[in-house]
Amino acid sequence: MGRLPAPSIICFVFLVPSIAAGLGVQQLPPTASVLAGGSITLSCTFHSHNQTGTQVTWARGSQEAIVLDPDHPFYQGRLAKSQRNQQGRAEATVTLSELMERDTDLYHCYITHPQGEQAKGTGTTLTVTGRAVTEIPASCKRALVPYVGASAQKPAGLGVSQEPRSLHMTAGENMTLSCTFQNRHGSRAKIIWLRGSGEDLELDSNHPFYRGRLRVSRMDEHRQGKATLTLAELQERDSGLYQCCIELDRGETGMGGGTKLRVMRRNQSETGAAGERELCRVFGPLFYRAIISLSFVVLFSLGIILSLRPWNAVPVDPAVGAGSKPPPAPGQVSLI
Repeated sequence: MGRLPAPSIICFVFLVPSIAAGLGVQQLPPTASVLAGGSITLSCTFHSHNQTGTQVTWARGSQEAIVLDPDHPFYQGRLAKSQRNQQGRAEATVTLSELMERDTDLYHCYITHPQGEQAKGTGTTLTVTGRAVTEIPASCKRALVPYVGASAQKPAGLGVSQEPRSLHMTAGENMTLSCTFQNRHGSRAKIIWLRGSGEDLELDSNHPFYRGRLRVSRMDEHRQGKATLTLAELQERDSGLYQCCIELDRGETGMGGGTKLRVMRRNQSETGAAGERELCRVFGPLFYRAIISLSFVVLFSLGIILSLRPWNAVPVDPAVGAGSKPPPAPGQVSLI
């Protein structure tokens, strides 16, 4: 694993052994060996003096302390911390799940009390072991070759074609890879999908990181010379080189040329547009109903105003009667 960003590196050179001993920090377990894909919980207990504001920092490294940051892409979704106080003693734990071989290291807890007292745990040496190479066919044991395309590599007499050569996906989408090979006799085939460049990492549907997301082809498809891999709900850390390894029971083996996958996070503009469409879908009918209702209210109010408005009509003489013209004034000529 590459070194974490510089802001995440802290050096606790100011810790004084006598102070650490006085606080009585006990870290368990001192050593641990876990298979890849498993999890580990580290614990530190110390005198709390019923104080609040005590800070606990977990870090890894034997020479320089690298803080375990749950927001870092390498630990995102894999790191959980807790702390509790009870009768003058406090316990802080950190759980690291979906372990990888790169998690192998020395881990310490660092305690900082409000008064400035500081202490360091005794440390836990964690060793993460991966799958034994004897479980992977001989042609797949070597370090994965650099990406050369879908059908450029045809080792051990078995031609394997892998598609597509490269993929650019968005987080949350699903991807499907396919490998075709010659299996004229319908032999039983062992299909292994590998991920990584420079290390053999087999994709296992039982691994916590892939559980519920990984689906591979059936045996009857293998007899026809077809193998597929589907990985759902892609994440950014799924990016990498994927290769299929084929081993027929007749002894022929071969590997696909590889697929270079790049998973990008969702575009904020696309997300915003999708949100606007969703708002229109939900609130659109309500908007039109409001417009129609407002129109009725305006028309009704206008009708009331017009009905109450006085009209400038010609006065009617009761002697003449309605519907008759008034007599002409003296000196005026009446035209009939």
